[in-house]
Amino acid sequence: MDFTPIIVVPTIMYFAYKVFEALIRRKERVMLIEKLDTSNLQALPSRQEALNVLDYMPNKRHSGLRTGLLLAGVGFGLIVAWTLFIVLYQFNVELYEKSYRFRDTLHVIYLASPAFFGGIGLLLSYFIEQKARKQSK
Repeated sequence: MDFTPIIVVPTIMYFAYKVFEALIRRKERVMLIEKLDTSNLQALPSRQEALNVLDYMPNKRHSGLRTGLLLAGVGFGLIVAWTLFIVLYQFNVELYEKSYRFRDTLHVIYLASPAFFGGIGLLLSYFIEQKARKQSK
C-alpha cells in the first residue's frame, strides 16, 4: 500500500492553513495598530502591570507533569485493553469467530480504555497542580 497520498495531502493542507492564518493575524495586528490612539498613551499600563498579566496565563511549569501523566494513562489503558482482549478472547473463541458484534465490542476496548485512563491521568495532573499552587502561595 502506498502511503504517499496519506502523508502529502495533510501536509499540504496544514501548510496552506498556516499561511492563511499568518496573513489573517497580520491584518488583525495592522487593524489594532491603526485603532490605537496615540493621544491616550498615558493610560497604557506600566511595565510591571503588564508583566502581572502573566500571572493569569496558564502555568507552563507543569506541562511535563501533564504530558507524562497523560502518556502514562494511555499506556496503562493499552495494557488494560490488551489484557481484557486476551482474557475475553480465550473464553469466547467460538463467539469471536462467529459474531461480528462481539468482535467489534472487543476492538472498541482498544479505543475506550486508553481514552479513559488518559483522562484519569489528566485529572491526577490537575489535582497535583492545584496542590502545588496552594503550597506555593
